[in-house]
Amino acid sequence: MSDVNLLFFSGKKGARMLKPVLLSIYRRWEKIPRITIVSDGTPREYIASCMRFWPFPYEIKSWTESQEYHRQRGRLTLLKFADNSVFGKKLCAILAEGELKPTLYCDTDVLWFSDPTLPEPLPGSFTFRMSTDNAHTYSKPFIDALDVQYIYSEKPLNAGVIFISGSVYDKPGFFERIAAELQYAKVGVAEQTAFALMAIEMGDRWTLENIMVNTKDIHWPVIPRYFYHYYDELFARHHVLTKNSWFWRDALYLFLFKRKKIASQPVKDRKPVVHAYEQ
Repeated sequence: MSDVNLLFFSGKKGARMLKPVLLSIYRRWEKIPRITIVSDGTPREYIASCMRFWPFPYEIKSWTESQEYHRQRGRLTLLKFADNSVFGKKLCAILAEGELKPTLYCDTDVLWFSDPTLPEPLPGSFTFRMSTDNAHTYSKPFIDALDVQYIYSEKPLNAGVIFISGSVYDKPGFFERIAAELQYAKVGVAEQTAFALMAIEMGDRWTLENIMVNTKDIHWPVIPRYFYHYYDELFARHHVLTKNSWFWRDALYLFLFKRKKIASQPVKDRKPVVHAYEQ
């Protein structure tokens, strides 16, 4: 077992996708992470029934535990967003888990090809990294309210895979201002916009060469190229809008193929990710 706390936020649909995601980790990671699943309100018994196949330790929580964690710290504007949107609940869960321990979050439509490159969190500091997107999928009303149009000059970011350690509230006034506008947000991409601002101002990112995100799959042969060509930097694919087709195809090949061998260096020696300010 590894020391990584791997977090999922899931409802009924996501719980049905946990098996292929976790099997990709079982077959491709060097060590099994600790699993934490935060429910969006779906009964724990249902999620537990979807985890019967998994022989390793895991914990199921309700998002209301994250809600109470933030309530005790007076973060009421953040909780108003959670009342309006399931994505607000996801945001609450990720922030709470990250404050409790270093946490790697991933959506339930992410399949893994090898171990991810993770930052080394410093004690008492805030460490944050998220994946890159292929388009700016943000909330324009939220951006206008915060007057942060500069976000469009940065490479787009995606909240499908996130590493977080420490509290974003450590930077005085930064997230309080974001949460003050989030409480009025009605669309889910406001959550992704908030995470993107965190990465730009206080963190960094993985590149598209690390985590594949596309909807026009150029790797469509019967056997996808990333299974028999060696891509040193690629370690996951986020199946945005492809859950019902390519996700299950890739899951099948991950189950059938032997564990991928990295062509050259071990994980720690791979080309470093690019900081969000650098491109």
